[in-house]
Amino acid sequence: MISDAHANIEALNEVVNHTDFDEAVFMGDVVDYGPNPIDVFDLLQHISAKRVLGNHDAAATFKIDCRSSPATYAASVTTRQMITWKLMPPASLDVLGRAERKLEFEYDGLRVRALHGAPGDLLYKYITKHEAGTLEMKGADLMLLGHTHIAYEVKNDRVWVVNPGSVGFPSDTDPRASYAILDTNTRQVAFRRAKYDVEGVVRRLRDLVPESKEDFNLLAQWLRTAQR
Repeated sequence: MISDAHANIEALNEVVNHTDFDEAVFMGDVVDYGPNPIDVFDLLQHISAKRVLGNHDAAATFKIDCRSSPATYAASVTTRQMITWKLMPPASLDVLGRAERKLEFEYDGLRVRALHGAPGDLLYKYITKHEAGTLEMKGADLMLLGHTHIAYEVKNDRVWVVNPGSVGFPSDTDPRASYAILDTNTRQVAFRRAKYDVEGVVRRLRDLVPESKEDFNLLAQWLRTAQR
């Protein structure tokens, strides 16, 4: 289970190339913030990841407001204009935007629902760990979320909600790529972190947004400290 790669191919490569998995589920946000949107998109296509639409994917494809956090909004606009729209071919943007906003499927009898934000606001609402305990699970045994960039699991006799955090830009003070593994036999989730070449990503970003020092500095700090 992976989410919020945000054009960080170094982080996604580390996770995909060093993890044993049968199938990948991606909870949205392929693009923006990072320097390699087409590489991330192509890798997710290559591994045939089940993928839902994120708010940044929608913004890049449909040219609508991403409505991201005020702290990173300017950086999202800058990287969308200077990186995403310059490096993503129109055909790839078209495929990016064709992702469903919600997926429902089964693994070994386990009914899974995957989305980016929240059941009532699929793209934009942030669901915290506390709020996850109040979600309606009708028709699903497990709900997979993204968007918050913070990993968590809530599992009790009423709900089972998992957010794997962010592969590309975690926001929990641990800069390593965040993801999770679901064992469908034991129905247990293991949260994992992967170290990758953060400075390589920073250097690539510097080359692509040379005139946007404030946005670059924010993104570099976010990558290095997992704080925005």
